[in-house]
Amino acid sequence: MDRMVIMMGLQASGKSTFCKSYLAEYRHISLDELNTRNKERLAVMSCIENHEDFVIDNTNPSAEDRQKYFEMAKGSGYRIIGYYMRSVIAECIPRNEQRTGKARIPTTAIAATSKKIELPTYDEGFDELYYAEITDGGFNVTEWRREE
Repeated sequence: MDRMVIMMGLQASGKSTFCKSYLAEYRHISLDELNTRNKERLAVMSCIENHEDFVIDNTNPSAEDRQKYFEMAKGSGYRIIGYYMRSVIAECIPRNEQRTGKARIPTTAIAATSKKIELPTYDEGFDELYYAEITDGGFNVTEWRREE
C-alpha cells in the first residue's frame, strides 16, 4: 500500500532530521526546498500518480493546513501516517540559533506557529498517528493515544 506521511510540529523541532533518519526511503517534499505551494502541489500529485511513498515535511500546524493533503490523496489508496513532533518553544529556539543561512528563521516565526498548533486527530483522516520527540540517543516514537 502506498504511504503518505505528514510531519507536524514547530520549526526546529527535529522534523527534517527525523525524516532523514527514519523516512529516508520516502520522497521528501518540503516548502523549505520547493519554495512555492504550486511546486509542492505538483510534487505531491507526481508522487500520487507514480504510486511513490512520500513525506510532507512542513510545520502543518492546523487541521486546516493538513486537510489539503488528505484531499489530494483521497481515493488514491494511500495510507496516511502522521508524526507530531513533541517540543516546546524553549527547546526549538536554541536549535534554531545553531542553524545558518535561510535555515535560521526569526524567533517570532516559531512563536507564531506555536499559537497555531492543533494536535492531530484520527478524525482528520489519519490511518496511523505517532508522537516523536528528540532524545539524547536520537528520537523516541510512541503511538498516538486515541481519543475515547
